[in-house]
Amino acid sequence: MLKTLDFPIKPHVRKYLNTHLGPDIYVLSNADRFGKMLYHLLRRQVKGKLHHAGSREDCTARLQLDLRNFPAHQYGLKEVTDYTIFQFNDFCDEILKEELYLWVRQFVNKRTTIREVILDFMGAYDIREEDIQYETLRKAVQRNCNLTELKKRKPKSVVKMSQKTGGLSRDSADLSQKTGDLSRAGQHRVVRQELTQMPGTLTDFIRQRHGAVC
Repeated sequence: MLKTLDFPIKPHVRKYLNTHLGPDIYVLSNADRFGKMLYHLLRRQVKGKLHHAGSREDCTARLQLDLRNFPAHQYGLKEVTDYTIFQFNDFCDEILKEELYLWVRQFVNKRTTIREVILDFMGAYDIREEDIQYETLRKAVQRNCNLTELKKRKPKSVVKMSQKTGGLSRDSADLSQKTGDLSRAGQHRVVRQELTQMPGTLTDFIRQRHGAVC
């Protein structure tokens, strides 16, 4: 009977999940967005197209799952397919990058550069170049954030969250007040703590993209 499962994930995804799920074995649960997606994917087990077959090669880290709350014989949980591995890693990668965009929108101004914020983000999660390259994250930021406007913005003691973050802007309305008198590193810690406690507001557009019902 399947009681634990070693789920292959990319190194930078594992480090990101260390903060949100802990560094040790994760007891699969529907109480958080990552558990919901895993549960959905493990039950569905879509094989997908052949171009996902190489997904395992980059997943040199492991997320050990404890299935105590979801007995395999009762819930139909199975061994993972390449497509399932691709979907979960892509899901986590999107959430990681959405959080990075939030950091950039919150902290980049005439005094703080995009490079500094990205490196701070990588440092906060202990993400290194061998995990995912800085340049990869920089290009993602360049595609998804209005950098010209951000660079022109003057630093303020109270910074409003961008409306472009959708649900996050409502859930994070007090961040500007909490970070006003802190150093940049301190501000980042507050943002990280707030995001860790948030419900799955970041996943709405990801569910739509993948057609997942969690």
